[in-house]
Amino acid sequence: MPLIINGERIDDSHIEQEINRMRPQYQATFTDQTREQQEQQLHEWARENVIERVLLQQEAASKDPFPVPRDKVAAAFNKMIEDHGGEEKFYSHTGMTQNDMPKIRQEIELQLRVERLLENLCKDLPKPTDQQARIFYSENPNNFIIPEQVRAAHIIKHVDARTSAAAAKQAILKIKNELTSGKQFEALADRYSDCPGNGGDLGYFQRGRMVQAFDDVVFSMKNNEISDIFQTEFGFHIVKMYDKKPRTEISFDQVKDHIIDQLHEQNRNTKIESFLDELKARAEITESFVDHPAEQRNVKIEDTTQQGKQPEPVKKLSSILIKPAGPDCNMACHYCFYLEKADLFSESKVHRMSLDVLEEMVRQVCTDGDRYLSFGWQGGEPTLMGLSFFQKAVELQQRYGNGKTIGNGLQTNGILIDKDWAKFLKQYNFLVGLSLDGPEHVHNHYRFMRGGDGSWDKVVDRARLMLDSAVVVNALSVVNDYSVQFPGEIYEFHKALGLTYQQYIPCVETDSLNPTTAAPYSVSAEKYGEFLCTLFDLWLNDFQNNAPTTSIRYFDSIFHSYVGLTPPECTLLPECGNYVVVEHDGSVYSCDFFVEPQWKLGNIMEGNLIDFLSSERQQQFGQMKAALPDPCKICQWLKHCRGGCTKDRIRDPQNNNMNHFCQSYRMFFEHADQQLQHLADRWKQEQIQNFKREKVMKALQNRELRVGRNDPCPCGSGKKFKMCCGRG
Repeated sequence: MPLIINGERIDDSHIEQEINRMRPQYQATFTDQTREQQEQQLHEWARENVIERVLLQQEAASKDPFPVPRDKVAAAFNKMIEDHGGEEKFYSHTGMTQNDMPKIRQEIELQLRVERLLENLCKDLPKPTDQQARIFYSENPNNFIIPEQVRAAHIIKHVDARTSAAAAKQAILKIKNELTSGKQFEALADRYSDCPGNGGDLGYFQRGRMVQAFDDVVFSMKNNEISDIFQTEFGFHIVKMYDKKPRTEISFDQVKDHIIDQLHEQNRNTKIESFLDELKARAEITESFVDHPAEQRNVKIEDTTQQGKQPEPVKKLSSILIKPAGPDCNMACHYCFYLEKADLFSESKVHRMSLDVLEEMVRQVCTDGDRYLSFGWQGGEPTLMGLSFFQKAVELQQRYGNGKTIGNGLQTNGILIDKDWAKFLKQYNFLVGLSLDGPEHVHNHYRFMRGGDGSWDKVVDRARLMLDSAVVVNALSVVNDYSVQFPGEIYEFHKALGLTYQQYIPCVETDSLNPTTAAPYSVSAEKYGEFLCTLFDLWLNDFQNNAPTTSIRYFDSIFHSYVGLTPPECTLLPECGNYVVVEHDGSVYSCDFFVEPQWKLGNIMEGNLIDFLSSERQQQFGQMKAALPDPCKICQWLKHCRGGCTKDRIRDPQNNNMNHFCQSYRMFFEHADQQLQHLADRWKQEQIQNFKREKVMKALQNRELRVGRNDPCPCGSGKKFKMCCGRG
């Protein structure tokens, strides 16, 4: 909706342009957010940025009656031309012509007025004194110390899922023998090390950059010394020491001027922030809901007063789950809940999505969907469709996408993945969720091939193939009554294999003989609670520089609720039903856990996905989650847990439909709450404030005039600069 700022109308396109400018930096900073969350927060911050910019422009225009000297405008214009490589390139890059010159100069003058306003605002701001700088120096001693550093090279043989400790040790012993015989360290490092290149040189590093066992050896060595073989959690190493630099304190005199400049910049930012707060406090800022108030207001009243009924909300179609091969699978996992869905499609033993259904589904999603779309391909086993099916899917997405950003996720057991598949997945940036429960004894406990053999060897081999092909792979691990005993072993196995993105899915299914109890392979609430607590500690212990080195989806999602963002997992939302599932025959269901006749919404060959998503039936489905048992309503952890997944609390009416994992979540939050709160406080301070204030203020104070073809016009119109004329 257009903004009205002190009577000046600012079009929606201005905010949209600001979002586009901010998006690359924002996405690089907040990588854990979903696209929907990113866009929601981006819109809020871009709106604030636009308001502040327009207020500064209005203030500069009204309080500064003196024209900007022509020579300054000319100098700024000439620099802009120079930055583009000359007039010819400038006009080519921006799409402007000589006829646009008056508008360009007017735009430059407006920007220079804003800069002059800020300079005048801060001109009497005193520079910090030497004493203030010295106080800062003494209160922040760690900022002015260069720790002890060493320069070393290493040869390593990894111990991981591919190589046993015995094999790695035997390999490094052979290398050590060659060193003893006089071979050059650097040549052996490039030839034999599992981290080849540059002669194994690690450059200069300080304590804490490497693991403790590595530091203990390296920092005790002398220059030009070659170590004995030693072991760390990554494998076996041999190290050569090149140089040591002792711990050094930087004197106050060396950094005094830098500290004074830094403190002055901070004071300047504070002054400008206070000034902006004053401008916003006295400004009249409203939103224009319609372009033609009189005409549209009548329509609005008529629409919303019919029989006193408000219109049904329309949900955004941004993500969809597809079962292209239905419940068909080339494995027979003991705990699989989806194989039984074959009874719903008994007209055929083999279930495959036709190209007609595929095209209609992609067309509807791309036509009616949001700007950012996510296709999730699941099963059964979706790769049974063959690579050509997914190549066709991507072709259709490109045909109907109309400039929208489309992402694809593939959940697979990996058995059919080969080099052609890996090349395709990498080329089109598929995010792969690989069903891998952990080391061999864990994975093969329930995950069988159809002939009864274990599947671990095949799955691990495919994992390596995809990782070596630079495919983004997440480990999807089911936590059952057996695997729950081995949280540390599973976590470390995934890391060693290279799967640092991990998702753990607790298994609970209904016992076929007693529908009010859980199946024997289900994980108990107490055991799963212990599993989560142990996993959380492992995850936390792997932090480096106050940031996680592994991603555990549940912890990442929970963290959103601690910092006031919408969690990406539907199980953590107050209501669900924000996506739909499309089966192989085009049937649409409320959720992949509720592919049941009761929750069938229709068929895409007979109706529209956007209508199914916003239908009364889907609304009812989503509201089931909000119908919480009474104990949940007074639970201190409700704001983080939200009652868990609906499927886990409808099987036991005798227990008030409490979630099967209620005890698990209580155990976890009691264990992790303090640490999560601490992480959230630090995140808010370091990420949000740094981005929201410092980056915005630096942009406002930027002395470089950025006038390019796709830059937002600083005047406040929201159009591209080449389309704008002055104040808009």
